[in-house]
Amino acid sequence: MQPSRRGSYRVAALALAAVVSVLAGCAASSSSASPGPSTFPGPSLPPGTTLDAGDLRLLLVDRLGPRWYCDRDEFPIAHGDEQSNALEALPQMQAEGVVFQAVIRRLGLDGVADLSATQTVEVYRLWKVAVSIPLDPIGSGRYRFDYTAQPVGGVSEGLRSTGTISGTGDIVVESQAPAGGPNCPICLARGTPIETPHGPVAVERLALGDAIWTLDASGRRVAGVVIALGSTVAPADHRVIRLALADGRTVTASPGHPLADGRRLAGLQLGDIVDGSVVVALDSLPYAGARTFDLVASGPTGTYLSGGIALGSTLR
Repeated sequence: MQPSRRGSYRVAALALAAVVSVLAGCAASSSSASPGPSTFPGPSLPPGTTLDAGDLRLLLVDRLGPRWYCDRDEFPIAHGDEQSNALEALPQMQAEGVVFQAVIRRLGLDGVADLSATQTVEVYRLWKVAVSIPLDPIGSGRYRFDYTAQPVGGVSEGLRSTGTISGTGDIVVESQAPAGGPNCPICLARGTPIETPHGPVAVERLALGDAIWTLDASGRRVAGVVIALGSTVAPADHRVIRLALADGRTVTASPGHPLADGRRLAGLQLGDIVDGSVVVALDSLPYAGARTFDLVASGPTGTYLSGGIALGSTLR
């Protein structure tokens, strides 16, 4: 965002406040799958102004309700000092950039060089939610979203909404239905190599917008980008599964991590077929990597590849 637009974004943020509570309430109160698309207009913006992907992620939180996701500071149990965690994550937040700057704008902070410890915590709380939201660019300044809001009103299920959002904040909710909670902790071991057009990159080193290999609807490998990221602290007794195939491909992840076809590693058996090859080993190993990680790739499948094996995501 150009400096001259800072005031415009703040005006837009004030305009959002008048409509957010109504739209969020409508979304959260639905108890069954919606019958058809619903359209909600975006905020009033100055002519020629558009919102970037960071602002749009925050807008989805505003309008669809608090996100139900694997909070890196709450799963599997609440842990650590939030201020220490925020200060530790600050370099990662600053390096990510787009969402970080959107959060800075939302909080009305003038700069990032002299954030106080309290301000860093405030930024961290919004940032870790926003980067977990899959926002897939589909052209013409529009994005596809897949969003699950927390349960409200004493019910046990959340509400999953899918649809599109434009650069001006116009939201089209194509479907809504009750949804269960996220699968935590998520999910890949530290150091797991993710395949990209530039060679393998450790999962914890990837950022939003980084180039990555994914699969299209026909299963063909195509270039995409990272559109969501997640991480949680692993329990002290956490174990991971090392999957090995007869053709030499391997991957190590939490038992609940899905393959591209939706099967979980914990549900596989020796002799099963994965990506055209036979499962020859399913080793349960203690995990000492402190955190586990996950991501979503752009495109219709959201899948990514590690060790030549196509994986699904716990974030969508």
